[in-house]
Amino acid sequence: MSLGYILRVWAHWPWWLAGAWVGCWLVPLARIIPRKVLQCAKAPLHAWQGPAGGMEQPVPLARRIWVPVLNASLWAYAADTASHPAFWAVLPEASLASTLVLLALIDWDTTLLPDWLVLPLGLAGLFSSYAGFTPHSLLVSALSAAVVLGLMGGLAWVFQRIKGERGIGGGDLKLLAALATWWGVNGLLYIVLWASVVTVVWYLVWRRFKGLSREAEWPFGPAIVVAALIWGLLP
Repeated sequence: MSLGYILRVWAHWPWWLAGAWVGCWLVPLARIIPRKVLQCAKAPLHAWQGPAGGMEQPVPLARRIWVPVLNASLWAYAADTASHPAFWAVLPEASLASTLVLLALIDWDTTLLPDWLVLPLGLAGLFSSYAGFTPHSLLVSALSAAVVLGLMGGLAWVFQRIKGERGIGGGDLKLLAALATWWGVNGLLYIVLWASVVTVVWYLVWRRFKGLSREAEWPFGPAIVVAALIWGLLP
């Protein structure tokens, strides 16, 4: 790693600071938002448990450290790789990264992917395509979301008819459709492939070293987020 690269990265210190500040807010929001969603739906909080044990468990101390660090790094990377240094060129990618991190935290705790976040994420993807922040047009962005919903939803329906259980949740389908507005069908297929590998490995390692309570379910959303962030970080 050259000195020039280090100086170039640290030249984006305002984005580092802003990303860290937003990252500090992501941790409490990951508990506030699902609580509000379940309260509006009059659903019991204890019934929604992911591997982290649900919202009744205390927030791990390590999360309050690594989330701001990760979010600051993602914002700085967005600033470093933007096509031009304008504020409005960096903000969409930085906001996308933070929203994905927030969704992963919520899904890990509760297996929820709230429409409050997923639907605006898709609308932001459509707007970014219209504004020229994505490599495809608004029409392609909208068609990509429709194709993903139809294709993945159809496969989920067939799987449910054969196996009698859902192969993928409705929140996961909406999240994949929202991501398709940003990266199109081709990018989404790579994300699904990588997410499938990530979630299998993650599940095996977690069951081996952490265990999983009988009440908890294994979410697919965090693996989708990991794959999407990796895809977004690639040149």
